[in-house]
Amino acid sequence: MENSCLVLEGGGLRGAFTSGVLEYLLDEEFWFDRVVGVSAGACVGASYISKQKGRNRKVNVEMPSDKRYMGFRHLLTTGSYFNMEFVFDEIPHRLVPFDESAFYDSPAEFEALTTSLESGKACAFNKADMQKLGIENILIASSSIPLLAKAVDVGGKLYFDGGVSDSIPVEFALEKHSKAVVVLTRPREYRKEEMKGRKLFEIAFRKYPDFLDTLLNRNEAYNRTLDLCEAMEREGRIFIFAPLPEFSVGRTEKSLERRMALYDHGYQLMREKFGAMKQFLEID
Repeated sequence: MENSCLVLEGGGLRGAFTSGVLEYLLDEEFWFDRVVGVSAGACVGASYISKQKGRNRKVNVEMPSDKRYMGFRHLLTTGSYFNMEFVFDEIPHRLVPFDESAFYDSPAEFEALTTSLESGKACAFNKADMQKLGIENILIASSSIPLLAKAVDVGGKLYFDGGVSDSIPVEFALEKHSKAVVVLTRPREYRKEEMKGRKLFEIAFRKYPDFLDTLLNRNEAYNRTLDLCEAMEREGRIFIFAPLPEFSVGRTEKSLERRMALYDHGYQLMREKFGAMKQFLEID
């Protein structure tokens, strides 16, 4: 596993798919040397690094049914649709504890991507950064969706969701590796349309032109990355996991049944393709 990396796309509660994929890896005690996650992908990736079986299912599939987890009430009262205090404080510290010691003790590299409000560019934070600046703070920044959350101060600078600038960081991952396994949270056929409500974003981020430019052109960058992923897959450089269209859910999916179906789909898909993935990674 010296030259392999796991890349995890975000997507809010579509991360239920990634949670299922990673749960099978946990059951098989199969570890990557490096995990690169964006937004929800970073959150579920952290529990994979800390080797906590069942945690992602509880946090990302079951807990969103709790009224404290998300909703417009929280957006109006806290400035974030997802209740960050509940998700990143109450849950990891009390309800479904996150094993921070195991996370840092793991030999695997881990990076969470964010987007700089000042430059509009992707910024990656590694374990050393997390120990210094706080893992919860960085994961919140990586998960903070523009207009649905506030920018997050990390080390004196403001950041938003990593998906704004680099939703699927395959090029970033392959700077260090010859191969990568990529977990998408949208079906392969999906392509992102132009952003709706552009005027609202133009008003909200008028003081940050570089960030606004990245945000408004996100669909084009995202679609180019998907095309690149398909090309890299044909070249044998990446191995892709993606949900089937019939399991698609929304970023803020309310249905526990649908989230559970997506989680089970991710688990079953990894089980079906586990052997092929190992062959791709040249592992016996």
